Amino acid sequence: MRSDVSQLEQIRDWFGRPLWEMEPTDADAYFGRVLRGAPSGTRLARSQALRTYFAFLELRFQAQLHTLTGRVVTCPIDEVNRPRGRKDAMLRIPPDEGEIRTFFSGWAAGLARWAMRRSAPPGS
Repeated sequence: MRSDVSQLEQIRDWFGRPLWEMEPTDADAYFGRVLRGAPSGTRLARSQALRTYFAFLELRFQAQLHTLTGRVVTCPIDEVNRPRGRKDAMLRIPPDEGEIRTFFSGWAAGLARWAMRRSAPPGS
């Protein structure tokens, strides 16, 4: 999980907005231009982390995010534009309680910052 979170943080740092706002054109720009020279394993790991993140959001939080943001959460990486490569399935060990708390408290703080920016009057 730590590796996936690290991959997502790097994508979010580039994107500069909540990842659920990412569109296919953004994913194309990131994987096609920003990571063009990166090793294929890096592109594949980031792609997989992003797809896993969106699968989680779609399964668990799609309705809530739509209510809060007006957006329908959809993965920006489809079968046509996903990086190619093979990654063997590995045993995924669930995170411990502390890692889960850290992850969700960081997410909650990000949501709060996003909501504050959205509700601030223009030019403030």
